[in-house]
Amino acid sequence: MWPEGSKVLEDGIRIISNDEYAKNNPRLVITHPTFLLYPPKTHSTRTAIIVFPGGGYKGVAIGGKSTIGFNGADVCKWLTDVGITCIVVKYRVPNSGCSWNAKTRLHDTPDIPMALQDAQRVISMVRYNAKKYNVDPNKIGVMGFSAGGNMAVLASTAFKKRAYEPIDEIDQVSSRPNFAIPVYPGHLTMEHKNKMPKAIAAQELNTDIEISADIPPTLLVHAKDDAVDPVHYSTVYERELKKAGVNVKFLLYQTGGHAFGVKKQGKDTDRWPDDALEWLKEIKIL
Repeated sequence: MWPEGSKVLEDGIRIISNDEYAKNNPRLVITHPTFLLYPPKTHSTRTAIIVFPGGGYKGVAIGGKSTIGFNGADVCKWLTDVGITCIVVKYRVPNSGCSWNAKTRLHDTPDIPMALQDAQRVISMVRYNAKKYNVDPNKIGVMGFSAGGNMAVLASTAFKKRAYEPIDEIDQVSSRPNFAIPVYPGHLTMEHKNKMPKAIAAQELNTDIEISADIPPTLLVHAKDDAVDPVHYSTVYERELKKAGVNVKFLLYQTGGHAFGVKKQGKDTDRWPDDALEWLKEIKIL
């Protein structure tokens, strides 16, 4: 994704190599972001969805036990079966976005948002290579789970300015997605800026999120019984999007917990993939 020797890549390598969590968890480290592209096997709608897995910005959750499948295979099968090109991003970690510091018991926001940089870069790359990938440059969306949901939010709000200095022709192409699907997104309130009291912070949108009327149509997906990323994260974000006049829909389910991905578990959230496809039809993407 990044040219070897580029400042963005070299800065990230330096930061991660000096990170204590990275030193203690070398198997989770990603210094060179990549993506896996799954094209539809039969018909194509020429729609593309860029998927950001979860992992709390400590790792990228696409192992064998992931509820989106190993290397995102399950979420991509769902999408490619209906003619959508699926692109799974292995973004840089750890601590490349807002994350929990177990030592200080506080949330840390990195000075350089490497995950957002990777998200902006891959959106532009897909649009730049739209003809090569057989996708419509005006039908490129983002979908993320948990911390990846946070990435989807940031990528669909912070597109007016790059989080890095442009380096080539790819960066001259827009990084604004045409739609966004954050699924149980995290880090969306001022609790993640360690603001007190928590009861007030929980009702305030994280100031890292830039709200404007130019944010693309957004579908939020959450379960009421999510004990990891509480449902109020999505509620607060939905409220602010509505204030700005953004086309937003909130799929709120009674049961499903956290990290349900696309795995069937006999809960209300089992319906969300079908409901999401209906929404894509509503906004005329499918």
